[in-house]
Amino acid sequence: MNIFFISPSINLNPCANYGIAVLCGIIKQKGYSVDLYQPTFFDLEEFRKKYFEKDYSLCLVSSVTNQWPYALKYLKDLRKYSDIVAIVGGPHATSRPEIVEENKEINGICLGEGDIALSEFLDKFEDKVSFYDIKSMWFRNDSEIIRNKICNLIENLDNTVFPDLSVFSTEAIENRISVMFSRGCPYNCTYCCNNGLRKLYSGKGKYVRIKSVQRAIEEVNKIIRTYKPTELNFDDDTFIKDKNWTISFLNEYKKLTRTPFNCNSRPETLDEEVCHHLYEANCKTLCVGIENGNEEFRRKIYKRNTSNESIKRAFSLLHKYKLKSYAFNMVGAPDETYDLYRDTVKLNREILPKSHQITIYYPYPGTELYDYAKLKGYIKNDAYSDDFISKSILQMKQFPRWKIQYAQKMFYYNVFRSPSKLSKIHHLTINYIPKRMFPLYKSLHAFVWKTIVKSALLKKVIL
Repeated sequence: MNIFFISPSINLNPCANYGIAVLCGIIKQKGYSVDLYQPTFFDLEEFRKKYFEKDYSLCLVSSVTNQWPYALKYLKDLRKYSDIVAIVGGPHATSRPEIVEENKEINGICLGEGDIALSEFLDKFEDKVSFYDIKSMWFRNDSEIIRNKICNLIENLDNTVFPDLSVFSTEAIENRISVMFSRGCPYNCTYCCNNGLRKLYSGKGKYVRIKSVQRAIEEVNKIIRTYKPTELNFDDDTFIKDKNWTISFLNEYKKLTRTPFNCNSRPETLDEEVCHHLYEANCKTLCVGIENGNEEFRRKIYKRNTSNESIKRAFSLLHKYKLKSYAFNMVGAPDETYDLYRDTVKLNREILPKSHQITIYYPYPGTELYDYAKLKGYIKNDAYSDDFISKSILQMKQFPRWKIQYAQKMFYYNVFRSPSKLSKIHHLTINYIPKRMFPLYKSLHAFVWKTIVKSALLKKVIL
């Protein structure tokens, strides 16, 4: 059986996604063939050409919310010339299962972790027996929607299939290899899918699970021997879930390889001992979520109960142990104001991360903050955007879209280069300038920066 697997990455750099690699590993373990279609630009002619290269029996789709409009366009086009069975999974299908009701192009969806459901579905589909009773899946059967219950979580992750990266292009593998040693997150950030997944799997087993150190090292070793990557990315929501496990893994990792790696962490999980072991194991970049510089806003809106002092202490340790710090920041969240954004700027000025990311808040369905934004009327319809870097889809009077986008674009300048006195004038202007005056002010601001501020900085007149 040949399977066509669609995973759109429109306007993104292709990468070797861990979840898709595991699903493809399951498909190949059962002796089936799978071809991954991971386009970075939307072209229906190219799509048709790829699809007609083989005689496919099944179409799988995995999509995040930002990419869903593209995935749906592919399915709609597919239905013009094929009645192939199409099953959709991934974050969007899990958070919006009603898509199977709304779109007749879809035969079924898979909710949550797909290992067990996909394995059972492939067997029944190949044997041509009824598959409508498979847990964690919903199906369209004529005019009826069959909604099955969610299956239990896999308790021992050592029993999961090894990821198969061979389905990805050379470019994707060279760009970024993703590795994950755990499933589930112990935290409950309102903008993240984990709070919805935890509810989905209530009573279905332990939510946070970690592979054994031996299995994790075995997985890393296989990837290094096969692909010889220049670096690895440990993409667990937070790498340091269990301090003892982390230290044990890092000790084994440095025996195996000196391949640099990047990982994510919460500020409160970093201490002297952990940072020392990260440095010894050749950690290249440690990414830490700040999101907003105002403690009260961070706790109330994001449910991130981390103090600014804890954040400062964490970045101080990263600097001390020569670990490249990467700060995750966000702007344009529900109820945010420009003054709250300024608190984020101020905190970043204090911690001075080696690198940073400032994304515009995107309301993902299935998250607590999405529901809050809908309740407050900030989301007027189910708008989608494939761009969470420079566009906002919220409509807030106190923080309009143009101001959010400007704040995002000016973040680096405000944190690393803005002279104090001129910065205060700039922030006051942005807070009160009418929208119709913004283009004129933007041109004036650029002129001032180029002709006055930049030369002053070069001469070290303004610090």
